[in-house]
Amino acid sequence: MDMTLMFILLFTTGLAVTGVAGYLIFGPLSYVQARDRGIRPGTHAFAPGFLRWISFGRFRETRDPAITGLATPAQILIWCALLGAAGTALVLIPIGMK
Repeated sequence: MDMTLMFILLFTTGLAVTGVAGYLIFGPLSYVQARDRGIRPGTHAFAPGFLRWISFGRFRETRDPAITGLATPAQILIWCALLGAAGTALVLIPIGMK
């Protein structure tokens, strides 16, 4: 494997792991904050409805600085996890085809 591909693989895998680990912190905090304010976009912090609510920024409609302050890092981390996983898959797919 070329050194450039190895670097991209390491970078994208690290990005995915960072996104998942960070969301494990900020996701449940955001969910509890939204639940305490009476907002129920999902049944738990890992429900598809809540993940969509966070990832597409619908939490900004609440205009609540406490929710926005916790949900913005969660949104960034979800996108880091998704982009990192996609990048890792794109690097690994050609290797599996050889």
